[in-house]
Amino acid sequence: MSEQYDTLFSLPSIDDDPDTELGVLLMGLGPDRLLAGLGVAGRDPTADPATVTLLVDQLRHGARAELMFSDAVAAGARRWQVACEGFVAANLSLGLRSAALRRLWESAADMIAAFSDATPQLRTTGAAERVYLIACWLRLAEIATIAEEHVVLPELPS
Repeated sequence: MSEQYDTLFSLPSIDDDPDTELGVLLMGLGPDRLLAGLGVAGRDPTADPATVTLLVDQLRHGARAELMFSDAVAAGARRWQVACEGFVAANLSLGLRSAALRRLWESAADMIAAFSDATPQLRTTGAAERVYLIACWLRLAEIATIAEEHVVLPELPS
């Protein structure tokens, strides 16, 4: 295993950002649901993360006529491509990864926030998009695989 982990255990603090607890919960979702959440969140900047999560579940079960789950995943994959350009431009790396999900989440959120002013690709339109972008970044390998399957690359001229 090439990744190093900080194994310090930590309990949640009452002073922690509520997005941290939500992020810990989102980390348990499948990568396709995270990408769908990123895609849905980008459609409505005023949506909160919980509402986006509920909408994604409705899409998975075919309960919404205006949007298909696969379309939400594709939209999330396109947004993920843009974010990846930002990660490269900002030379961002998760570095030493904590085994404590809350610390890992906070570290990733702080990094994205610190670089979002200088890196437009990392700017988010609202709380839901920010939370889902962080969750996707923390699941980088899985998200990259799913995103590659759903992004339609432009056809190159012959």
